[in-house]
Order: sequence, then C-alpha cells, then structure tokens
Amino acid sequence: MKQVRGSHPFSWRLSGLLSALLMLLSAPALADQKYNPYTQRWETVAPNSVLKYNPYEHEWSYASPDAKPTYNPYNQSWDMAPPNAVQKYNPYEREWQTTMPNSELKYNPYEREWEYAQPSSKPTYNPYERQWEFDHK
Repeated sequence: MKQVRGSHPFSWRLSGLLSALLMLLSAPALADQKYNPYTQRWETVAPNSVLKYNPYEHEWSYASPDAKPTYNPYNQSWDMAPPNAVQKYNPYEREWQTTMPNSELKYNPYEREWEYAQPSSKPTYNPYERQWEFDHK
C-alpha cells in the first residue's frame, strides 16, 4: 500500500497546530498593556486608550479619547467614562460600576471576581502586574 504524502497523523496535527498559531498571531489585538507613569503600573486597556486626568479623584488612568469624569452617585465617586456610560449594580461585588450600556456581568475565574465587561471580552493576562483583567475602558 502506497502512503500518501501528508497523510501521517503527525503531519495533520502539525499543520493544524501551525494554522491555529497563525490565526492567533494574525488576530487583531483586543487589549493592550500600557504603562501609566503616574501610578507606575501597567493597565490592560483598549488599543485606542489615552491617559486622562480625573481632577475630582486626583488620578491619572487610561480611558477612551472621549471620556470625561462621570459622577457615580451610588459610590459617591467620579469615574472616567465615555459620554454614554451608565451605572450598573454588581450584586456579587456589592457595588455600582460605571460601564457601557451593552456591557455584561462576567466572571473572571483567574481573579475570582465579577465585573462588567464588553460581551465579546475575555480575561487578558497582564504579565507586568501578574493578574488577569478584562479590558473595560
């Protein structure tokens, strides 16, 4: 019996592995880690995020370019958020979070906490801070 080139079980596993690796490397970045020189920490953020100053909380953080300080009356705090942001209650963490209207409550199994995030987002590992984070900026 003549063996057809590439029909060996190892060859199809290798080709499957290589194509999966290529797809992973060519996928668009959904989140980046950017260094915040004011907090001296790395933040998991959307690629278009920029550093913004929140004068009410006296802090710098990455946020979308159109973000402005938004008052959260439930926590009595000011959050940097886009104009269409809303407050949603997180019953697992027992706090109100400022988030986007289409965000969903998601569980981060690595950090064992719940937070609001975009429907398509998954926890992203931040190697600088050694923690898993959702991109919710």
